[in-house]
Amino acid sequence: MNGVRTGERGVALIMVVLVTTFLSALGIGLMLAIFMDRLAGGNLAGSVAMLFAADAGIELAARDLAIASDWDAVLSGSERGSFTDGAPSGARAIPGGGAIDLTALTNQLNCGRTTSCTAAQMNASSRDRPWGLNNPRWQLFAFGPMERFRQLMRPADCYLIVWIADDGREGDGNPLVDADPADQPGHRIVRVRAEAYGIGGSRRAIEAELTRVCPDGPGEPCLPGIRVQSWQELRQAIP
Repeated sequence: MNGVRTGERGVALIMVVLVTTFLSALGIGLMLAIFMDRLAGGNLAGSVAMLFAADAGIELAARDLAIASDWDAVLSGSERGSFTDGAPSGARAIPGGGAIDLTALTNQLNCGRTTSCTAAQMNASSRDRPWGLNNPRWQLFAFGPMERFRQLMRPADCYLIVWIADDGREGDGNPLVDADPADQPGHRIVRVRAEAYGIGGSRRAIEAELTRVCPDGPGEPCLPGIRVQSWQELRQAIP
């Protein structure tokens, strides 16, 4: 009898251990699922906030271009927007950790290299830059941490960069100036690229075409307005 009872107690102990192990695994799995859900939700919220930050860069460029008297100065890089945090070159810290290099990023856009670009490299035709002499020459226009936007209640924890370049469809062979009215299409049209850089190498980028709103009458000044002709989110890998 003692042997039978001992066996029963052994079976009961094994069942208790199995049930306890199962419940523990179930609890750990539930906790892990909750943690991953919160992590994914946080990442999604941060990614959406960065996309909104990039879109804010497009809006910022539109506002500044609307009041700029000379777009040629913008296209040549001699005039910048109202949102900058120093010289248009060198390293910048990303809020929350990490760093980027404004010079290297601009070179990457203009010739696919992080080092200085030659004229021949910028004029070379490629899949992304098929216009040859009319390839865009991206110029830094606005740049700085989003926390500097005091009008935002909760600015995204990222660094915003906005570049501006001439419309590549112009055929004047000079991407540093806007085309004459006779050289349509492309007159009063610029390309704007806004990128938001976040923690851990995260990035969201938008590119848009903006055109100045002007009356048809000759010699009349342009209206203080900008129209967005195209808008797209860029999803290629970070250089």
